[in-house]
Amino acid sequence: MAHSGYRHILVIRLSSLGDIILTTPVLRVLRQSYPEARIDYALKAEFQDVLRAHPCVDRLVPVDTRQPLRHTIRALRETHYDLVLDLHRTLRSVWLYHRSRARRRLAYRKYTLRRALLVHGKWNTLRHAPPVPERYALPLRRLGVTTPLPPTEIHVEAADVLAVEQFLADAGFKTMTQPFIAVAPGSRWQTKQWPVARFAAAAQAVAKRHDAAIVMLGDRHDRQLVQEFQQQVAMPIVDAVGQLSLMQTAALLQQCRLLLCNDSGLMHMATALRVPVVAVFGPTVQALGFYPFQAMAQVVSQPLSCRPCTTKGLHRCPLGHHDCMQRIAPEQVVAAAESLLV
Repeated sequence: MAHSGYRHILVIRLSSLGDIILTTPVLRVLRQSYPEARIDYALKAEFQDVLRAHPCVDRLVPVDTRQPLRHTIRALRETHYDLVLDLHRTLRSVWLYHRSRARRRLAYRKYTLRRALLVHGKWNTLRHAPPVPERYALPLRRLGVTTPLPPTEIHVEAADVLAVEQFLADAGFKTMTQPFIAVAPGSRWQTKQWPVARFAAAAQAVAKRHDAAIVMLGDRHDRQLVQEFQQQVAMPIVDAVGQLSLMQTAALLQQCRLLLCNDSGLMHMATALRVPVVAVFGPTVQALGFYPFQAMAQVVSQPLSCRPCTTKGLHRCPLGHHDCMQRIAPEQVVAAAESLLV
């Protein structure tokens, strides 16, 4: 049985988009287990909008990592938290965690050594390890909380929906009559990017079969990918790359029938919105824990002995061939998409 004495709870996960979304099952379980508690969430200011409308979060604590942490620590101490959960385990989060002076402090297990053994020695001791959302929930078991985890979730506000409807209308598309296939070819890491020409071939094939329009998603760093994509397709696209806020992107994504993407934050956003996903995985693998969680999803990858070569991504293939992505054909992604659209 859960401890009933926790009235002020702080969850710490500073970044990034996908990782924060993967903590939302824990937020739901915390609210169910401690319905009278105040639940705060500390994260980088740039990701606040992801949780702004979440019904299980009472207050967001923005952390500016460019500034000294003493100001944040002072604010945390003034709240007198009973319970702090560190779901990040970085130097910054651990410092906040320890300096909070909370009555009870718990942190999740990162499996750092096991991940290193898998990446550098190809020794997989994570084969039976739970996915990351379940790893986040393990500290709750020490509190007597045994509630099964729900899926991930994010909540889009009406203003973002209206903004997206206007954006699409300005682009000449009607949301009520036009089906959309979303494509997000970008990634922070070069090795996690499937070639843009193959994304274009797969997206165009799926869109034509289902009489759908293609929507391109991403941030301003993906603008070059848009140009390359447009050169490869013979149909109009909705270019939303770098033109929408984070939650406007979510509002647009939730109107799509499917997302084609790499291993990225938008993959986790789509699963939280219950949008089917086809994700292309290259240097990372399921054992690391970041596959789509409890989702209608297909992951396309190649079973190569050099995988995984990283836990997060690299800017170039350490072996120089990038076979994990180069060996994936558009037809494989199309087949995965069709299995979700039947």
